[in-house]
Amino acid sequence: MNEIRHRVGIKARIEDIYEATYKPQKLQSWWATSASGSDSVGSLIKLMFPGYLDHEWEIVELAENERVHLRLHSGPDPWLGSELRFEFLATTDQVFVTLTHITVAETPAEAYQYFCTKWPTFLVSLKQYLESGQGMPFPNDIKIQH
Repeated sequence: MNEIRHRVGIKARIEDIYEATYKPQKLQSWWATSASGSDSVGSLIKLMFPGYLDHEWEIVELAENERVHLRLHSGPDPWLGSELRFEFLATTDQVFVTLTHITVAETPAEAYQYFCTKWPTFLVSLKQYLESGQGMPFPNDIKIQH
């Protein structure tokens, strides 16, 4: 297994940040074009990326205002075996969000490099959504390849 880890500071309420990482209506504000599903442990969230393959994530754990753990249920090959962990740490002036993307050892090098570069763009989108009300979900995200 490989881990990709990124951290960003966000000036927003920890409750809002926590909800933005697992509630379908919030995920479509910074990550996917649209999202559907339930927001409880054991349920599935479908993320739609038109022109690309959709993802379906299982909510594995919700530790209120501390951690969200998702596991890929179905999606494109490079994502198979992926898990995402969002962890939150509140300080006096911001909340730090640490995203850990766990991939399988067999993840191709090109996909791993893509994940390493792409996640920061979506974390900036999350930050913009929570601080200004306007994120950059797919297809309005920052492109890192053509």
